[in-house]
Amino acid sequence: MRAVLMERGRLWVEEVDAPEPGPGEVLVKSRACGICGSDLHAAQHTDSFVETSRESGGAFKLTTYNPVVLGHEFCAEVVENGPGTDAKFSPGQLVCSAPMLARQPMQAVGYSDEIPGGFAEYMVLSEALMIPVPEGTPAQAAALTEPLAVGYHAVNKANLNGDEAVLVIGAGPVGLAVITALKARGVGPIVAADYSAGRRQFALVQGADAVVDPALDNPFRSENIHRRNLVVFECVGVPGILDNIFVNVPAHTRIVVVGVCLQTDHIRPLIAVNKELALQFVLGYTLDEFTESLRNIAEGKFDVSQMVSHTVGLDGVAGMFEALKDPEQYAKVLVEPWQS
Repeated sequence: MRAVLMERGRLWVEEVDAPEPGPGEVLVKSRACGICGSDLHAAQHTDSFVETSRESGGAFKLTTYNPVVLGHEFCAEVVENGPGTDAKFSPGQLVCSAPMLARQPMQAVGYSDEIPGGFAEYMVLSEALMIPVPEGTPAQAAALTEPLAVGYHAVNKANLNGDEAVLVIGAGPVGLAVITALKARGVGPIVAADYSAGRRQFALVQGADAVVDPALDNPFRSENIHRRNLVVFECVGVPGILDNIFVNVPAHTRIVVVGVCLQTDHIRPLIAVNKELALQFVLGYTLDEFTESLRNIAEGKFDVSQMVSHTVGLDGVAGMFEALKDPEQYAKVLVEPWQS
């Protein structure tokens, strides 16, 4: 089968052996798979990504320097049930799954050098973790389940009570997922801050009530959030942002850290102490939140109709990784391995 391999930032298409399903596993075709910011980090900062993953336990992150097939935000089509399955899924059926393979030890789909992720024509999934895509839901929309579940989990972790103003810093795919979940919950006003005009427009489409260019205006002084109970979602993950938030937010602000910073960062705790700020770090989602996100997409509660800005085949992945270094025109990009 054809697959995109990544090794220390180099990406190339190669013919590799198709995976064989083990006990309780299902062979599937990867129909659509999103390019995640974590994939970009893995390619651009492989050494620090691996080192940090190993130090933190590495359950769902890159822990090898060997070539890997990335891709963990996928919708797939059932091809064949493997040994020991209950054959709950029929060939041709669309499915999603949390990106894990229930082996011993557990394998992270999209970060393992033993099994391929979604940037390949075929994958294997654990039947016990697979979820059927509701009839009528296209593969492109279903492939957004994983990133939407990340945003949904972050919003759940914020423990919102409905009287907050919300500032989302960063309107890339993670920020857009958070905005989508906030909009579905009826929270607001929602202000999104991003230097990119294109991403600010995507934020408005996904439900932001106002957008701010930090190069021109201070997002923390927006009239939409002034004198309101404030919750900030940090969705960028670069050094310096947290300390900047500490300086600019009012007392008693809640800060939810969704962005993943790989570099060493610095904060001044005294500022947070004086303001009695609350800091919440979040990761991933629960399996229930993953299932609920797929259902919300299928039922239209999560409006993803405008979220996919570009699609590429396997041959276009390397070029797209390079293009995404300047994200002005991109919202969510999907890889379609069977695209001609």
